[in-house]
Amino acid sequence: MKIPKLLPVLSCLVGMCLFSLRTEAQQGIRRETYEKLMQMPDSTRLFDGKLTVYNIFKQQVRVMYEQAGASEQNWRAAMLAHSFKPYQDVWSGYVGTEERYIQIMNKLRNDSLSMMDAKTSAFLQQHLPSFIEQTATAIFQYSGLPAEGKWCFLFGSKVTDMGGLGDGIMVLDMSHPINSIEHIVRMLPHEINHQVYDFSVVPDTTARGLYRCVNEGFAVYVNQKILGDSIPLQDYLMYSSKELAFCRENEKKIFEKLKPFLFTSNPDHALALASRSEKIFKNGGPGAIGYYIGYRIVEAYVEKHGPESWTDIYRMPVRVLWEKSGFGQ
Repeated sequence: MKIPKLLPVLSCLVGMCLFSLRTEAQQGIRRETYEKLMQMPDSTRLFDGKLTVYNIFKQQVRVMYEQAGASEQNWRAAMLAHSFKPYQDVWSGYVGTEERYIQIMNKLRNDSLSMMDAKTSAFLQQHLPSFIEQTATAIFQYSGLPAEGKWCFLFGSKVTDMGGLGDGIMVLDMSHPINSIEHIVRMLPHEINHQVYDFSVVPDTTARGLYRCVNEGFAVYVNQKILGDSIPLQDYLMYSSKELAFCRENEKKIFEKLKPFLFTSNPDHALALASRSEKIFKNGGPGAIGYYIGYRIVEAYVEKHGPESWTDIYRMPVRVLWEKSGFGQ
């Protein structure tokens, strides 16, 4: 089946300095930005409501603008009422408590209003829900499965650029320095694939590490499938070229060392394989090394069963996938 590629959309954005931030002294939110922002809907429902985009940043910027000269008490009350409490399930999973949220917002208020204005303005120039819809549609045409859950666009703690909180909730943190339109469009297939795979394959609690590796590696594979090979694999993995070369050169050694972490019921083992800060190999190996192993299991399965067989993975238990791939056996 021929699926429209997203590369034309991506290539037209490459080189556009949409998120080039002003470097002059701290400024407030501009009236122009505020007025345009108020025309944006609070949320957008896609796929008959199975997938919803929440523009939480709209309420955050609104309070920053409307309460610019307010007392600390009034500013805090408005920020909590409009941008925290309506989305408390999201914030609890991402930053934690109400107090922690206010600390983050206060820092943005004092140091980063120019950044918030610039990124809000850039987001308003593009209709990001359309990118999400286009990407999810492409994956649906391949898999026959809809993406489910929430996308939450917000200014947060910068812990992640884009990432899942569980139950189909995805956070896109506009405060993160790498979150340009180009980066977001480039990584959307990866994240949206989680919103398909997480609801189609039951996690194997006896092989938590393997499940996490396949989940992430399959997302990398689908990202590549949707956007094409013109983007290097290391970019899809978010590795350096040296880190990818290390994985290629030490594949067997890596898999043997990771085996005890793959077939385990310990959820911490799965986290270690997916953490960017966790480098199991200290002599050149990347963090999140499980992404590579999962990608290679998927790749080995497709090499063995044919170019169209990758869609089987949406409905295949991870142990069966690994056994049929022959990888590391």
